[in-house]
Amino acid sequence: MKKAIVTFSLFAVALILASCTPSNEEKAEKLVKETLKDYLYHPDSYEPISTRIDSMFIDVTTIEPIMKISGEISDLISKIDKCKMDIESAETSMNIYAPDGYSSRFTRGEYARAKKEKEEAQSDLDKYAKKLSGEVASLKENVAKYHKGEFTGWAVSHRFRSLNGAGSMTIPGEMVFFCDKEFTNCVGYEVGKFEEFAKILKVVDEATSDEDIMDYFEDNGFML
Repeated sequence: MKKAIVTFSLFAVALILASCTPSNEEKAEKLVKETLKDYLYHPDSYEPISTRIDSMFIDVTTIEPIMKISGEISDLISKIDKCKMDIESAETSMNIYAPDGYSSRFTRGEYARAKKEKEEAQSDLDKYAKKLSGEVASLKENVAKYHKGEFTGWAVSHRFRSLNGAGSMTIPGEMVFFCDKEFTNCVGYEVGKFEEFAKILKVVDEATSDEDIMDYFEDNGFML
């Protein structure tokens, strides 16, 4: 009988301890709330709506580098496009002012100016193209590291309400947070921003050449 009582008591204590231990959802909500204090205009107006937790198998430290590199690639492509336009414009001027036996001093000067502009634009183009190749290689390397393949923590999808910057209207918000295994630290991104990030991951994963990646940025010029 005493053994049964002891067993029952231990079981009761275990239940009490379990009931006192926060669930993963509770841990996530607490950490997210703390993190949002530095993000929201009016933290006191914060009101949670829903929280969903999933295991994650990614290297979170690669997210920021991938976003930064993506922005640099987009910027480099814009610069390369401008260089190509400058070269085309300079070549047009060179054709117009091409020297012949009747060229005036003005005509020769315009031709020399256009030729110099073309050479400078071509030099910049070569420089940007070389840097672009390096950035694309770095992007692929970081995306490969992103796919960790082992459990690294928790992905938390969180919806909430809070006052806007003017403090005049309550607006809904939705973010995704990446938390460590113990729910002691996390980073968060607006859902829209992370969706753009996810598109880049997909493009890099499915690309058969560097040109496929560059074509995507050419067609979807943006800064993350």
